[in-house]
Amino acid sequence: MTDLILAILHHVAVFALVATLAMEGVMLRAPSVDVGRLARLDARFGMTAMLVIVIGVSRVVWGGKGWAFYAENPFFWGKIACFVAIGLLSIGPTVMFLRWRKAAAGGTGFVPPADQLRRARALVGLQGVMLVPLLGFAAAMARWPF
Repeated sequence: MTDLILAILHHVAVFALVATLAMEGVMLRAPSVDVGRLARLDARFGMTAMLVIVIGVSRVVWGGKGWAFYAENPFFWGKIACFVAIGLLSIGPTVMFLRWRKAAAGGTGFVPPADQLRRARALVGLQGVMLVPLLGFAAAMARWPF
């Protein structure tokens, strides 16, 4: 039963992570960017990513397959590499959002610079693209060995 509960929680957390990333992408394409709201959403993205990690580690430790299954599963390591890449790609936008929020706090009608906005859109989009191989690795991992 523990394995089932952890699997359900892991899937819900991953779907929440994808939804949060999609919301960031939508907010970055709006005619005007609410930088305070965007920074709060990005913080939620980070917290959700941490939740995915905690639940994932719990599945590895207390789940039905055990560490040995994961340790020698190349698709598990591919999935981890994709997750790390997404995390690294998220650093740039997070730093930008925090800077934008600070600049907007002055109440001067701050608008994010166009070049930074384009870069944030590109990095958030690339994170979304990296979800495709991550999900592929996850599906292959669950069926390994074939």
